[in-house]
Amino acid sequence: MLLVWITQQKCHFRVIASVGFDFSGHKRYSWRQNRLMTRQHPDTNEIMDLKIVKAVNQTLVAKGFVEVKDKPDFYISYDGGGDMQISAGAQEHASSIPLSPADRAPTYGLGNGPALAPSTWLKVNGQIVFYMTDESKKTIWETTYSKTFRDPDKALRNFDKVVNELVTKSFKDFPPNAKK
Repeated sequence: MLLVWITQQKCHFRVIASVGFDFSGHKRYSWRQNRLMTRQHPDTNEIMDLKIVKAVNQTLVAKGFVEVKDKPDFYISYDGGGDMQISAGAQEHASSIPLSPADRAPTYGLGNGPALAPSTWLKVNGQIVFYMTDESKKTIWETTYSKTFRDPDKALRNFDKVVNELVTKSFKDFPPNAKK
């Protein structure tokens, strides 16, 4: 196994590649079941899943891979979710500025108005792990992307941008160079 851990501003990702699997001769893939665990409504989770799958498909197609229903060379799936953390501290961490002109109340980091004191805020530590497996479900390539969202409501409003960033960074070094 080859392991790469990269740290960037407010996000981390790592890649694990199986030595011996050469993607240059394996271009056909199919999706297995994904697991996305958030505190969003199930309909929102479904939309999030569709956007993630679409972005990954577009990325893989651009790299010469083809999604198929029958007899794929490998499978792809992901596990994703986040944990929320409500914290208290100095006022400079809180936001008393409305998110838009339509907002009547400050957000204080939650998007719910002044329900929390100005020195209380919320952040979400999100993570998604993409797995590529062979027929026997052995992992042949894996990438993990983690990011802390200090304004979860803004991340939801800009979800397409968030998805593009996580897919771009996760698949930046895919496929791995073939080992001779």
